[in-house]
Amino acid sequence: MGLIAEFRLVSEGLALVDVAAGIPDATVEFESVQAQPSGPPTFVVQTAGADADAIDAAFADADSVTDHSLLAAEGATRRYRCRPTGGPPADLELLADNGSIPERVLVTPTGWEERRWFADREEFDQFRSFCRANDYRFHLDRLVERDDGSDGPGTGPFGRDDDLSRPPEMTDAQHEALVTAHEMGYFDTPRTATMADVADELGVASASLSERLRRAQHHLVAEFRRTSNLKPRTN
Repeated sequence: MGLIAEFRLVSEGLALVDVAAGIPDATVEFESVQAQPSGPPTFVVQTAGADADAIDAAFADADSVTDHSLLAAEGATRRYRCRPTGGPPADLELLADNGSIPERVLVTPTGWEERRWFADREEFDQFRSFCRANDYRFHLDRLVERDDGSDGPGTGPFGRDDDLSRPPEMTDAQHEALVTAHEMGYFDTPRTATMADVADELGVASASLSERLRRAQHHLVAEFRRTSNLKPRTN
């Protein structure tokens, strides 16, 4: 059993965000993070879709990382090594026992888009608390429970029991309300969160949340009927 989460962290303070902003049409993705005996870790980053001069200029102008160097180049894909500037994030001890494993971290001009495996919901909540303690705005896009007997992250597609991908008609606000309510336990039996709890988490009124959930559930049912070819009642 485990959880796969897809989420976005939004913050100008995240490493490499300023690099991605300097080459907005390119892809900037973490390949690895290598811990050092002392000092900051070393990042290995893969870029694609920008020429060498533009990438070098973006690294040179960035404040979040330093000491970048080219490791390899193959066509439009280039791999760089660099180090983050500044001290470690606050409240790092919150992650002392967290065994979550990132499967993909894509850097954008506004933050990170991440896919990460968690052993259980406690680890997920711990990681989310750490992000919020550092003012990283956490937007959950998908939370999937794996029940296929694996003990770690998978490489296959999503699609297990609790897949909460967004139907095309659902708005971002409705999707965020639905996913937040789900991961807080609003739909559990018995419930572990109330409507007011979820509304407080999202910073909206309970009446607004109720309307968003109602519309989100309508879209889910409509999508289920469409994909399962369920015929409407005729009586």
